[in-house]
Amino acid sequence: MMKKFVSLILLVLTLGSLSKAQQTDPEKLQASVDSETFVFEARQANAMRGRMIQLDPGYTLSVSPSKILGDLPFFGRSYQATPGSSDGGLKFEWVEFDFLIKPRKKGGWDITIESTGHSDVRSLFLTIQKNGSASLRVISNSKETISYNGFIKE
Repeated sequence: MMKKFVSLILLVLTLGSLSKAQQTDPEKLQASVDSETFVFEARQANAMRGRMIQLDPGYTLSVSPSKILGDLPFFGRSYQATPGSSDGGLKFEWVEFDFLIKPRKKGGWDITIESTGHSDVRSLFLTIQKNGSASLRVISNSKETISYNGFIKE
């Protein structure tokens, strides 16, 4: 009983320190969104079939006015195989894309990014909260939709 209580206290303290560490300066975040230059780091993947997976650091979506670079894991159903590939992730680089930012009513932004070139990944829907936490939904032509939760890195 005491072991469970101590474990629970340690878990709460760890999660509390992680949430404080991931908070972003609102002015810097606003400037990053306005300049369309930021990095989303995924910490959790949510597959369409309800499977939720905690991720190690390093899975990112890098956004700049000239390029979108994605390196994200994929868990779910793929509708076509890629011969000769052992990587099942979502790795892409876009230089041709449409970018739309809409402010949210209670703060934060909804960002839609759509490929205008030839890419398996078709659309990205990013919701950024004013504290820096974010969620990303990825729509692909050959894989089922997947979403990620994470934060915007400074």
